[in-house]
Amino acid sequence: MNTRPPSRTGKKSPVLDHGRRTVIDFASPTVARILDAAESLFAENCFAGTRIDDIAAMAGVNKATLYYHIGGKEKIYEVVLYRHIKTFADVLEKRLEGHDDPVEGLLEIVRHHAEAAIADDRASRTVAHELAGGSPRMTPAIVAEYARVYAATVRVMTAGAASGRLRRINPSLAHLLLAGPLFISAINRPSRPLLFGHELLKGQAKPSLEALAAFLEQVVRDFLALPPES
Repeated sequence: MNTRPPSRTGKKSPVLDHGRRTVIDFASPTVARILDAAESLFAENCFAGTRIDDIAAMAGVNKATLYYHIGGKEKIYEVVLYRHIKTFADVLEKRLEGHDDPVEGLLEIVRHHAEAAIADDRASRTVAHELAGGSPRMTPAIVAEYARVYAATVRVMTAGAASGRLRRINPSLAHLLLAGPLFISAINRPSRPLLFGHELLKGQAKPSLEALAAFLEQVVRDFLALPPES
C-alpha cells in the first residue's frame, strides 16, 4: 500500500517523486505526529468534518509537510484506516493460534475487539464512522485487511459448528452480533453524556466498554456455545 511496485527494469522506485515521498517513513517522528493528529480528528469529526488545515495545525506542521510525507486528506485517512485494521487483524490471528476450542476462540475474538477499543478508541471510532457511512473510502487494500478480521469469526464458527461446540448459524451473523455492539458503543461515545442525562434515563448507569465486553462473553457462553457431547 505504501510503496510503489518495482519498475519493469527491476529497479526500485525512487524515494522521491516531484518533491514528494513515494514511501512513507513510519519511523519518522513527523509522520507519527501527523498520523496521531489525524487519528484524533477523524475519530471526533469523521472524514467529512476534518480539514487538512486542522491536521496540520494539530501536528504542528504546515500543509506542505503533510503532502511531502504522506499526501492529502484522502491519503492520510487511507493510511490511518489501513494501519489500524491491518494491525488489528495481525494481532487477532496471532491470538487465535493454538485455540483448539472454538468457544474459547470466539471469546478471544470478543476480548480482542473490546481491548482494542478500551486501549484507544480513536481508530475504532474512525472505522465505525466509515462503516456507518457506507464505506465509501474502503480501498481494496483496506477491504482485504478487514476481510481477515471477518474471516477469523467465520473460521471459528465453521469449526465450532462442525465439532458440535457452537450453534449452526450464519457466521456473518455471529460476527455482527459480537463486533457490532462494540463498534456502536465506540461511535456513540460522545453522545452518551447527553443521552443518559435525559430525564427518561435518570438513574440508569452508562454502560462501559468493559461491561459490554463481559455481556458479549456471556452471550457466547449462554447462547452460541453448546455443551460438549458426552
